[in-house]
Amino acid sequence: MLRLRGAGCASSKAGAADRTGEGVTSPPQLDIDINKLEAKNDSGSEARPNDPPASQRVTSSGYISDLQSDRPAFTHAFVHSHAGRNAQSELLKTYETEGGTVLGRGACGSVVAVKHRTTGELFAMKVISLDTVGGSLDELKREIEIQRNLDHPNICKIFECYEDRGAQEMYIIMEICTGGSLVSRMKTHRHGYGERAAATLVEKMLSSVIYCHHHGVVHRDIKLDNFIYENESEDAELKLIDFGFAAEIAPGKEAMWDQLGTPSYMAPELWGAEEAEYDSSVDMWALGVVTYMLLSGKRPFHHQDKREKARMIRHDPLRFPHSEWDHISQEAKDFCSALMQKKPRDRLPATSAKDHPWIKHASNLHRGEDAAHDIARHNEIVESLEAFCEADDLKKLALEVIAYEMPPSKLDELRKLFVKMDVDDSGTVSLAEFKKAMSLHPEIPQARIEQMFHDMDIDHSGEVEYSEFIAATQSAQKHSTASMMAAFNTLDTDKDGYITRQDLVIALDHQMDNKVIDQMLEHADASGRVNFQTFKKTVLSGAKNTKTSPNEVVQKLTTSTEKK
Repeated sequence: MLRLRGAGCASSKAGAADRTGEGVTSPPQLDIDINKLEAKNDSGSEARPNDPPASQRVTSSGYISDLQSDRPAFTHAFVHSHAGRNAQSELLKTYETEGGTVLGRGACGSVVAVKHRTTGELFAMKVISLDTVGGSLDELKREIEIQRNLDHPNICKIFECYEDRGAQEMYIIMEICTGGSLVSRMKTHRHGYGERAAATLVEKMLSSVIYCHHHGVVHRDIKLDNFIYENESEDAELKLIDFGFAAEIAPGKEAMWDQLGTPSYMAPELWGAEEAEYDSSVDMWALGVVTYMLLSGKRPFHHQDKREKARMIRHDPLRFPHSEWDHISQEAKDFCSALMQKKPRDRLPATSAKDHPWIKHASNLHRGEDAAHDIARHNEIVESLEAFCEADDLKKLALEVIAYEMPPSKLDELRKLFVKMDVDDSGTVSLAEFKKAMSLHPEIPQARIEQMFHDMDIDHSGEVEYSEFIAATQSAQKHSTASMMAAFNTLDTDKDGYITRQDLVIALDHQMDNKVIDQMLEHADASGRVNFQTFKKTVLSGAKNTKTSPNEVVQKLTTSTEKK
């Protein structure tokens, strides 16, 4: 059954359009049986054989999938939902909403800037009218649930949401991004970006897609509109947004059937007369379209008539007209072709695409000084990693909350260091990658380095997530009373002024066993409660020999980078 979601209120797609004004929709019925037609690959050559590594799986279409698990990031427990007739009053206790800059408007609501009353930090608040959402409320909640499970430097964060049943409104607190969308910036690059700039952007996109697929999420609406910039600067960080069409899948259960997306970016298998099974390879086709448009400023397949557009996408070969492509390298063309194969089995998965020669030769993401040399120049980072090893469990948890809630823009250089460490673009750091980053510290025994890694890996996933790394780098630094109070309030779920066992069970979404929670409550009073003063003392323990704040650490990194 076809799903028409042109209104798209649940996922804030109302009135959404790509560069030609086409809306988000399901495809039209076509009287074509794709199974009876022979689809060539885009370059007209034989499909390239791909031998999947042990970590990858082959789907029913023959596509080599990057799907590994459906495990959420540890930080998803910190994204709390508040529902009730007085949710708005709870929101107003935490955020100043009056006079905030309007960042955007849609048919279902608006996005405004709000200020956290405790920390003074700015966030974006999406306001959605539940009356206009209608039967899509469950889809909206599912979108929030999917996005809260992700922790990646190139994926927009959700911090909390409030569902006010009295006012019939949903308020979603998100990371603030003021730089506009990639599609908007394309207006100043009408003939495409240079290859280095395009390849760097695409590698960041690939990393976000690898991370999603590794964690059991298929976006299903990858497009220029859904990548936005953190701020207005030319080199601002890129963020993937809008998970309204996203699907959660699991190993061995990757099949999807819904025909949906934005027409120009939809893969051939999504244009059948009837719903047909497909897999995560649709994201790679869409990323190929994005790359093609970044390089040329034009869509690979376009026609005003949707039926003709569908036919072109399904059957016409991918072409590179001389007028737009004669100055672009063969490697770039091959990259586009490798992603935009008609048959899913012939498409490169994201983990292979990031190793394509065009990415390796043109992208600047991993160019320059590596993580080992960066860390070697900053003893304060090593000191923090050492201190994190010695910290008790409550302090580690508190630092994790502080790191997650800290505006990403204030951690720009630490974020860059994390990306340098993440050499495989997975969005996480493995033990091997961490050892390589610490290789210029021979004075630290390998056993100690392994212990540092395992202590950072709070949820014992075998890899260090982005916020886990940021938390560890903050261990020996001083923290403001405001940031500690905000973290305390996140963990004090019933807002009675104490952190108790029940608070931690709820705050951690039942992820931790009783033994770990007992360790976190080591400094509790006789009634099993931790007040703010005890919490503050715990967080500041081990930081008494430094006067360096997290922001000053970032400033030092920035200054040393500028001197190079």
